Amino acid sequence: MNRLLRFLFILLIIAMSGAIIFQLFFPSYMGSHSGYGVSIGWQREIGIWNVAVLVILIAVNLKYDWFYLRTVLLALIIGGLGIGTNHLFNYFHYHLPVNVIGAFENYLLVLGWIVGWKLESSRTDN
Repeated sequence: MNRLLRFLFILLIIAMSGAIIFQLFFPSYMGSHSGYGVSIGWQREIGIWNVAVLVILIAVNLKYDWFYLRTVLLALIIGGLGIGTNHLFNYFHYHLPVNVIGAFENYLLVLGWIVGWKLESSRTDN
């Protein structure tokens, strides 16, 4: 796997790990600092989902397989576009900086995933 993808995966794993801790153990704090409000059960559900995604991200980093890497990248691109757009729409509605930051971060990651995919594709024969 190329260095850009490796860097982005490590960055995402670290960021998600922090979010998981806050969402599972401090859901009120996370809710009060989001554009969506406090919903303890929803914050915990996001945390549990993030644990499941984290397992996939770690696995794709431990064992290289071009097919599965492309599958995970496609999922990250679709998810990043969807989550980023959701943040952007909520920014237009509520005008909270956390939402525009969330949109920017997600769109930037999507760009990174696409560039990393292209780099990886150019160095593989498949």
